Amino acid sequence: MAAKISGAKADFCLCAGFYGDRADSRHFGGGSNPRDRQYTAIADAEFLWNGPQLQPQYPLPPLDVGASPVLISRAIVEAQEIPVYLFNAGLPQAPAVPSIDLGGAPARCLSSGNAMDLETTEYLLEQGLRWGEKLASENSNSYVVLGECVVGGTTTALAVLTGLGFAASGKINSSHPICNHEQKWQLVEAGLRKAGLGQGSGSRGRRQEAGGRRQGEGREEREEAERRRGDTG
Repeated sequence: MAAKISGAKADFCLCAGFYGDRADSRHFGGGSNPRDRQYTAIADAEFLWNGPQLQPQYPLPPLDVGASPVLISRAIVEAQEIPVYLFNAGLPQAPAVPSIDLGGAPARCLSSGNAMDLETTEYLLEQGLRWGEKLASENSNSYVVLGECVVGGTTTALAVLTGLGFAASGKINSSHPICNHEQKWQLVEAGLRKAGLGQGSGSRGRRQEAGGRRQGEGREEREEAERRRGDTG
């Protein structure tokens, strides 16, 4: 991969969204209070595009500890002169800077077991594929760096990985100074149970066991591929 992109230019694509209402978002970091968290991704998009401003329309939310990761992203894209594409995948309102509206909407809290309608999910997937092809055809000598900003994004990642059978509980970080693994797992387990994809700790163990087998099988396939390349080298 390093050889393939060596010397090529990068394009940075930020996909921003939101899920849950103000009550749901009390579980998540990425802002000091539920109201601030509604604007976290909107503020990140504005800062990524404009950089530091004396009076931003949506200032970065204050954090108890540390700083927003968008500070690092902005420093990199500015220093390397990397083009930025901002995609609105479902924000409460459009960012104050140029962005591409994918036609999504804020999702419901994943603990509901129905965070997003299947039709919307499939539509956003198609939009992602279409824009991927478009960027690839228009920028054949560059590669795309993908970024995301969504309050509750790491909990969503935990839910998706667990639903796919990976033993991810306790392994996904968060923006909290001390990761709230148990709280994240309670939300995920509730959502999977309501969706008919899990029934308490027994199914958790089965999903983790299945995930372990899948990871082991994938590792064996990679090792076999490496051996074959070595034999033909």
